[in-house]
Amino acid sequence: MKTLLTLAVAFVFVLGAYSQEDVQQLSQKELKKLQKEQRKAEKTAEMERMAEVTNFMVNQHQFVLEADYLSNKYGTRVPVSPIINFVLIDSLTGTVQFGSAETIGYNGVGGATVDGKITKYEYSVIGKKEDAYSIKLIFMSSIGTYDITLMVNSQGYADASIRGNWSGQLNYHGKLVPLTLSRVYKGTPIL
Repeated sequence: MKTLLTLAVAFVFVLGAYSQEDVQQLSQKELKKLQKEQRKAEKTAEMERMAEVTNFMVNQHQFVLEADYLSNKYGTRVPVSPIINFVLIDSLTGTVQFGSAETIGYNGVGGATVDGKITKYEYSVIGKKEDAYSIKLIFMSSIGTYDITLMVNSQGYADASIRGNWSGQLNYHGKLVPLTLSRVYKGTPIL
């Protein structure tokens, strides 16, 4: 009888331990699901916020394309520093700069800096969801006139193609940043 009572008490404790573990597992699964839904909601909110910021920058004609890569007309990409490789648009003026941290160059940052005026700025909304932009502008500087075409998605990632009076082409690949948050270093411009 004593053995039977001990066995029954042990059975109740083991059964109670298993039932607590099932409840704990279920709670952990629910917690993970809840955390996943929360991360998804935060990501959606961040994407919507970035789409609004991008729309504002394009409409106001004020942004900096900080390039992570430069490429030529054949598509050969080279990783670069976004601090010294950028296209800056500020309403009716702009700056195009490329550089290298390894050399000095004409502008003091291993490349060239060109300031100019924007004589034409047109943009259109494109894409299936109508959440991307095609921007075309004419950039007049002391060394020539450039046609600049930018393709920008809703999250601010952009590609810029710069064509001048010569047969070459320089492409910038990076992200649009508001002027106030930009971290670029402008070298000495070509006169």
